[in-house]
Formats: sequence, structure tokens, C-alpha cells
Amino acid sequence: MRNRVAAAGVALLAAGCSGLMGASTTPVAEPPPAVPRSISQEVIGQTPWPVKTRYVVDLWLHGYAMLETDSAGVPDFRRDYRDAMVVEKNSRNITTQLDAHADELRRGLKRNPELLLGQDLVLKEQSWEEMGNDIAAFLTAREAAASGKDEHPSFLTTWKRASHPSAETTDMMTALGRIYRTDADRAWLKMFALSLTDEHSRFYEDYWRAQQRTMRPVLAAVDSQISGRYLKYFRSYLRGVQLPTGEILLSLPLDGEGRTFLEGQHSMAIGFPVSPDSSLEAVYSFAHEAAGVVAVEAVQEGTTVAEQRSGVAARYVSAAQVRGGAMLLARAIPELAAGYERHYLSAARVPLSGADADTAFVRAFPVKQSMIDAMDRKLDSAMRGD
Repeated sequence: MRNRVAAAGVALLAAGCSGLMGASTTPVAEPPPAVPRSISQEVIGQTPWPVKTRYVVDLWLHGYAMLETDSAGVPDFRRDYRDAMVVEKNSRNITTQLDAHADELRRGLKRNPELLLGQDLVLKEQSWEEMGNDIAAFLTAREAAASGKDEHPSFLTTWKRASHPSAETTDMMTALGRIYRTDADRAWLKMFALSLTDEHSRFYEDYWRAQQRTMRPVLAAVDSQISGRYLKYFRSYLRGVQLPTGEILLSLPLDGEGRTFLEGQHSMAIGFPVSPDSSLEAVYSFAHEAAGVVAVEAVQEGTTVAEQRSGVAARYVSAAQVRGGAMLLARAIPELAAGYERHYLSAARVPLSGADADTAFVRAFPVKQSMIDAMDRKLDSAMRGD
């Protein structure tokens, strides 16, 4: 749960598609599952919070990672991710519409940073085909309403027009409408989706499938840490905040800040550790995302309506969530709390320089004492099941 998404949560608590077809007009299907089959869409383990990977999540976040510049605090995406992708594409002599439109897409994000909130909607989708269909239905419905004509031009190569959208598509169209409100917003979404369609067909599918085969031992190690060892210690808290079940999605582009979507299916996307030896980082990230529930509430309670509207409250959320994750682990799995602190200090590039880790952690992630006290109460209440 990123600072920007949490900011939106605080604020809520307080108050012709033709053209731009990209390089390819050949229909593009969801990539078939990588070998072994379980690596792409199947559940790894049989627990209330299974560990998974999902292509559409990585493709969508990959697009944002190639556009965003985020160097302050705990990063949204791996700091070396964009450079690594540029090197990879150059080695294959590949240039896509995402590269061609990158500057224009960045300008759109700068004009309206709230477009970044669209990152989280991907957690509602199961495949790129499904997401492309929903985006196309949303955009064509808007254009049809504006023109007064029920036209259905080819917008995305994934699009399959239905006479009556499904309940899931209608729900997604509503969610898209909350973020992409203006003509300029929808033009940005159109360009981004078409650019990703080209990126998908010319580069990212092959890259992702190869990475999943390479990362299979890491996926197994993460499942062992979470499903096999530590999830049971989170269960009282998860029940207390009404998250008894959900899914954990390991995502290649992500770093210390994950993505959480808690409407309907409870989904948390977290960074994919780079090796089996670093698999414990997934437990830290899971604690960080799970603590977001109490962190957002504590910030909302500890700030005024004016602070929430002005964005002051939002600046507390990221630090509160990092601190909340440490507080959760101190209760649920005390032996992991120190490692969690070191992990997030490293993610934020805060050197210890001989300083005590606890002291450095508090200084690096400052939060009002009233918010700490509120998280204390909420964590205790959740752990007791009040």
C-alpha cells in the first residue's frame, strides 16, 4: 500500500476509440502458463493466504515502473528495475510503443498524479485479456455516450465486445471511472493500455515466462516461509481486521512498497525476493502491507479534516505503515522485528553507521506519538479479536 494509495484512503475516510493501435493489430491472447503450470496462475500451497504470481499484475506494474521516478523513502519499484529492463530490451533490439510514448505518459502523470492510483486496480483482474476487455469497454462506453452512437471500433486487440457487460466488467468500469474522470485522464489510459499491449506482445510475455522459470526456487522458498512457517502467527491479527483469507502475489517490479486491494478479493502484491536466501523479505513485506489497515486509520484519527484535504495527512501514511509493520511483528513474531527494521532501513537507503538500529528506524520513519498510540491500541484490539 503506497503513500499515494493510502492518501486516497485517508481522504475518503475524511470526507471514437479507433487509432493508436500500436505496432501490432494481431489479436493477443493471455500468455499460456509457464512450465511448471503452477508458476503463473495456480495456487502455491493450500492456506488462507496462498502465495501466487500473476502475469497481468506484473505487466501493468511494469508499465508504471518504466514511467515513474521514485527515489525518496521506501521505493515503489526496485531501484534498478527500469535500467535493467532498458538493458534487456536493448540486448534484444526491441523498441515498443511504451518506449515511444514514455515521455508523453510521464507528462500525464505529472499533470495528474492521481492517475497513479490506477496501479491498484490490476489486483481485481486475473489476466491481461480480461483487463484489456474491461478498459476497452469503459473507454468505448464513454465515447459512445459522448457521440450518441453505439459504435464499437477496435480499441484494444484483446477486446471481445459483449452485448451486456458482466457484473465484474461493470464493477471494473465503475472503478476506472473514479480515477479516469476527465477526457485527458481517459486519453492517458487509452495510450497507456495500447502501449502495454505492444509491450506485452513484443517483449514482456517472453521475458516474464523466462523469469518465472528462473525464480521457481525463490517462489518455493517464499511459500515455505509464509505458508509453512509464519502465516499462523498472523492469523489472530488478520481475523481481527477482517482479513481471514486473501492472496499474496509476488511481483517482479515491486520493492518495499507493495500494492493492496481489499474490496472483494483481498489481494496483496509484494516484491519478489531475488534469491531463496532472501525469501524472508516476503514475510517483512506481508507484515508491512497487513499493517496498512491500522496505519491508515491511525493517521486519519491523528489528523484534522483540513490536513487530510491538504495532503499533510498523506505524508504520514508511508512512515506509519512501516512503523506499523514493525509493531505488528513485535507482537506476532518478535524474533523477526529487528530484521524487519534493518530491511526497511536498507530499502530507504538509510545507513546505520554504527547507530542503534531501533534509533535509526524511528528517526528514518517519523510518526506522531498520537498515531503510534492509536496503532498500539488497534493492534492490541485486533490481536485479541475485539
